[in-house]
This record gives sequence, structure tokens and C-alpha cells, in this order.
Amino acid sequence: MKRFVQVEQQLRERGVRLTDQRRLVVRRAVSYLHFTAEELVKDVQSIDRSVARGTVYRTLALMHQAGVVEKHDFRYGPPNYEVTFGKAHHDHLMCVQCGEIIEFQEPRWERLQEEVVKRYGYQLLSHTHKLYGLCATCQRIDPKRAPKHPHLHVEEVVA
Repeated sequence: MKRFVQVEQQLRERGVRLTDQRRLVVRRAVSYLHFTAEELVKDVQSIDRSVARGTVYRTLALMHQAGVVEKHDFRYGPPNYEVTFGKAHHDHLMCVQCGEIIEFQEPRWERLQEEVVKRYGYQLLSHTHKLYGLCATCQRIDPKRAPKHPHLHVEEVVA
């Protein structure tokens, strides 16, 4: 609940007007580690059927603009969202078969990228590391029974 209050405060400070429906969307978004917009739509609508799909998508866009949500366009599947406000920087491992996402931190990579940035005279504004592979469980699945290839993501804008 504390995180919800912090996110809500940040949104207000950024000029986002929070209606009851938007507050519900924010509260449910904060409860996840990673989620798709459609998962959030289903979750919110299971609580309040009057919340339109467009309201969820527009609220996610406002949260993104306010810097409290990060949108991850993973190569496979729909984009995932993550409430990153107040969260330490981290990177992601993603199983291309089952979609499992693991967050991790690797200080050696952070030091190396700082060296690269310095070497080329850049000012680093942001970065992401996304590693794709097969989780331990999916590695044990008979290849004949595994899906051929995950479908590449094609985003559909709904708002």
C-alpha cells in the first residue's frame, strides 16, 4: 500500500488527475512485477466492469509519461509494463518459450558500461539489458512438443 501512495503522489506532482477509475488502474498496476496491458484490463474489469479498456491504456500512457511505469518491448509477445518508480535499476532475463521474466542486477556490467560511455564521451541517459533464452523448465521439454517459435510482437494501439 505504501508504494501505491508514493506512485499516486508522484502522478499528482506530475499533474495527472486521478479519477476513481484511474486510481484503481494504478493500484492494480502497482501490485504486479510485470504485466501486459491486457492482463491489467482483465484484472481491473474483474473488480469494476465499468472501467473501459481505453481508460486502462490511457492511464498506462500517463503513468509512462510521468516516469512511474516502464514499457518493455520484449522481442517475443506483447509489451510488458513494470512500475519502476522507487525501484532499483535492474535488467531482465526472458524465456522465449514460456515468457518467464527474471529481474537481476549485475554490478560488473554497470561498471563496464560506464567505462564505454566515458571512452566515447557520452552522457548516459538510460539503458536496458534484456537477455533472451530458455529457462531450466523449458530446456527439459521435448523439442518436438515445444512451440515452433514464439510470435514476434506486433503492437496494437488501443486508445
